[in-house]
Amino acid sequence: MNDQNFYDWYQTPIRRMYNCDCSLPFVSRNFISFENVTKDWAQNSLDYLYRTFVCSLCENEIDDPGENIFILNRLANSDPSNLDGYGYWEAYQFHLTEKGMALVKECNLDLNSQEICPLFKAKLTAMFEEHDVGFDKKAFVPIQF
Repeated sequence: MNDQNFYDWYQTPIRRMYNCDCSLPFVSRNFISFENVTKDWAQNSLDYLYRTFVCSLCENEIDDPGENIFILNRLANSDPSNLDGYGYWEAYQFHLTEKGMALVKECNLDLNSQEICPLFKAKLTAMFEEHDVGFDKKAFVPIQF
């Protein structure tokens, strides 16, 4: 994954989730408005969420971790480009786990920086590979709309 895509799809969302519970549209640097959402955006968002769930880096603010696959399937079947589907995408809120926060601190990730953090990218990439959810894989929970 090139640096810009990593920054947009991984570093920015993790930065934003550091201090608060966030919906996927809120954390995504690539989200403009629900009318302009593409299937690619939705699939990339679900892949981000799947990878961070598998690696125990983020969690839903309310539901038990056992509900993660239910949440992913609900989102995969809810078109965020219309108001009804978008409601689900906004309703689910996520935050970093202690493990996710520890990774941010370990890498000394500057939460205000617009620059890629090479150490953070290297550690996150290695973690994804270790959990068999590397960047060479995608559509873990395929979009169904």
